[in-house]
Amino acid sequence: MTRRILWILFLASLTLTLGLKAVAEGWFAAREPLPLNGQPALVFFTLSKGCECQMIVIRAAEAQLADWVSPLPLHRVDFDHRRDLAEQFHVFRAPALVLVDAAGQVVWKQDEGVSDESPLDLNQAERQVEALTKNP
Repeated sequence: MTRRILWILFLASLTLTLGLKAVAEGWFAAREPLPLNGQPALVFFTLSKGCECQMIVIRAAEAQLADWVSPLPLHRVDFDHRRDLAEQFHVFRAPALVLVDAAGQVVWKQDEGVSDESPLDLNQAERQVEALTKNP
């Protein structure tokens, strides 16, 4: 009888733990498309958590974007929470910067860091944005 109670308590605690993790990680959250509103946009894939080496690069990319005035709407997407968008845009790591046209098609993508201190090539992003907006 004691053994049965212990198993029930173990299974209940396991179920509770998985349930809390599911809610915290957004496993059941609605997956809404990006609000492009018929115009091109930049999509920045970031991470909210990771190992220290990843987070150093993520913080550097965030700092670059904080100082940069985006000529297009900039959507920040958590790579871990929106794997559906990462798959849609063929992004396999963060940080990544993706330029999409008004139809949501990838025009340009940078998912390889330039350096750990400045992972995003914002000059190239500006050139790509300019080319897209001049020739829609």
